[in-house]
Amino acid sequence: MAATCSTLSFPVINMEKLKTEEKPKAMEVIRDACENWGFFELLNHGISHELMDEVERLTKAHYTNCREPKFQEFAARTLEAGEKGADVKDVDWESTFFLRHLPASNIADLPDLDYHYRQVMKQFASEIQKLSEKLLELLCENLGLEKGYLKQAFAGSNGPTFGTKVSAYPPCPRPDLVDGLRAHTDAGGIILLFQDDQVSGLQLLKDGEWVEVPPLRHAIVVNIGDQLEVITNGRYKSVMHRVLTRPDGNRMSIASFYNPGADAVIFPAPELVAGEEERAEAAYPRFVFEDYMSLYVQHKFEAKEPRFEAMKSAIATA
Repeated sequence: MAATCSTLSFPVINMEKLKTEEKPKAMEVIRDACENWGFFELLNHGISHELMDEVERLTKAHYTNCREPKFQEFAARTLEAGEKGADVKDVDWESTFFLRHLPASNIADLPDLDYHYRQVMKQFASEIQKLSEKLLELLCENLGLEKGYLKQAFAGSNGPTFGTKVSAYPPCPRPDLVDGLRAHTDAGGIILLFQDDQVSGLQLLKDGEWVEVPPLRHAIVVNIGDQLEVITNGRYKSVMHRVLTRPDGNRMSIASFYNPGADAVIFPAPELVAGEEERAEAAYPRFVFEDYMSLYVQHKFEAKEPRFEAMKSAIATA
């Protein structure tokens, strides 16, 4: 069992510094975060505080008005089963819905979102997409890759896959019975999270210890997905993370996933392969993103390394 630790200095980048003589220092923080943490937080990222406040207000109201009754039914069943001795560690104490943005939006198909909420979430998604692509350019610069390499690596034949998971993690009277979200790595590319700044719970695994991702007002949390680990030939790391339940507070989480297109072929960038090409292939195979996702949905809450090995084996036997 991993220990819990919150004393480490979590990497936070003020993006305003990227426009000043302090840019090299800020880029070094990003590099270290991607290589050794798998997570970092952004301040002054260009998304207006007014828009973020409206997204938060509408999202919390939507949960209360539309989703809370259904969640309370789930909560009652889960607690009853757990208190009778059933193992409820294979469920997550969360209420979620998903918005697809690219390659095609589903926002008009969700019946319980009013017009204003739809428009605000469209605007927010547009801002998050722009920030995601800006970050990919910064990562290219840090890695010594040509401009646009990562965006092109994600493109496939129809552009990237981009969507948002909107979650609430309501209070749980028995945090010992169930997690908010079980430990996992993210399958995709780069993930941008707008999280509650009043209610904590998100933790990442670093050096065998669980470290809290600190709630910061108007910050965007960034984490590295499995595909960036492959493309960077293991230089950047996707890391296990989880959400703990709490007896108080309803934690909001709006996580946007900028992922490769379904038919994008993922492989280590040749410029980042040290030594023989065959060694890179042995560590990280070449595969189609949708094939990886088919495997991931069956093994999400397991270590990533066997997934990489399974993809390698599938290619070897093809």
